[in-house]
Amino acid sequence: MDILTIILYFLAAAAFIVIDYFVAREFYMVAAMKGRSEKKYFWLSFFLLFVGYILVAALPDRGGRDMSSFQSDDLPDI
Repeated sequence: MDILTIILYFLAAAAFIVIDYFVAREFYMVAAMKGRSEKKYFWLSFFLLFVGYILVAALPDRGGRDMSSFQSDDLPDI
């Protein structure tokens, strides 16, 4: 292998890690909006990739910081 190939592999790996960081950060923000603000959801998304993304997407909603329930007075009592 020549040095150019090694450099290209290194740059591709670095780009993958940077992109994975930003995607994992977004999934951590989703987990925080679902009421789960532990950093473990960032690390799960970062290291487990698609499995971590699915795990965060499947989390049940606990009413996090940006969530609010809609209540209307027009609805009938049950």
